[in-house]
Amino acid sequence: MKKLISCILALLLVAVLACAGAEEKTDTFFTRLEGLEWTFSSGAGGWSTDMRILPDGTFSGEYHDSEMGEATDAYPDGTVYFCSFTGRFSFVEQVDENTWKLHVDELKPEVPEEKEIIEDGMRFVYTEPYGISAGDDMLLYQPGTPVTVLSEDMQMWAHLFDTEDTIHELDSWFLSSEKNQSGFVSFRAETGMSLANPWQDVSAEQLKELSGLSLNVPAEAREVAYRFMSSEKLAEIQFTWNDTEFNARAEAMTLEDGHLSDNSGMYYTWENEEAITVGNCAGSIASARDGEFSVQRCLWYDKEAGVMYSLSARAKDLDGLDLTAIAAEIMQK
Repeated sequence: MKKLISCILALLLVAVLACAGAEEKTDTFFTRLEGLEWTFSSGAGGWSTDMRILPDGTFSGEYHDSEMGEATDAYPDGTVYFCSFTGRFSFVEQVDENTWKLHVDELKPEVPEEKEIIEDGMRFVYTEPYGISAGDDMLLYQPGTPVTVLSEDMQMWAHLFDTEDTIHELDSWFLSSEKNQSGFVSFRAETGMSLANPWQDVSAEQLKELSGLSLNVPAEAREVAYRFMSSEKLAEIQFTWNDTEFNARAEAMTLEDGHLSDNSGMYYTWENEEAITVGNCAGSIASARDGEFSVQRCLWYDKEAGVMYSLSARAKDLDGLDLTAIAAEIMQK
């Protein structure tokens, strides 16, 4: 009997020590992330989820999505969907030399008393956090991780396609969730750098003044939003027309004959690519699938003006859409 009790006590001691070790691991592990901020954003449009992780594994963050096209006389400056949240990570295990698994133990949205208010000509609507959820297991990759271990979607969220240079290794920490199809890129808070919201919401007149470029939309277009990325001098218009979502971009640049630069911000496996002309400008058009949605992308270069254009369309059915005709209208002087 004494021997049985000794065995039970030994097992309990091992369990206690294991729990203590896990707690210590959690407490010490997150110190390496101190001073980092995290952002989940496509880089296209005015939305992002931003987060800070403390040395004890707790975190806090905000989500916002600016929809300047969702406006009425009551809120002429558009709509912002927002959410603040707190939560806690725990350390699960080290997967390999570059990767760790974390668990989202809890996630608590801060629900305001009024879930919808109108203030200073803008409507603010409470929504749920985006890109992170309670109970999820997330993978954390350290700088130097070969990018080949990431799926194509995660490479997109890591913004590895945002440069013309081929990137072989991550240059910052990256936190991903396959469940939520999201990826958070880290940056040092003191640098003032952020991928969270590189776009500035502007009016049509301001966009022309800032970029020096003119972009047009069909007369029947709805939910029109104008944006400018100052770091790239990139002009963008988003709009809806005939139940189809469109995104048009323009950027001043000099290209060699026969070359195009993809500034669409659309990262798909493109198929059925063919040469086209928009006005008198050479370009190409291609298609892709995004779940139940069809996507088309048109690229063309105005050599005379030195402007690279892109126009993408996304809808459940794009049969019969003449994207080149809309492209010609977009660049019409």
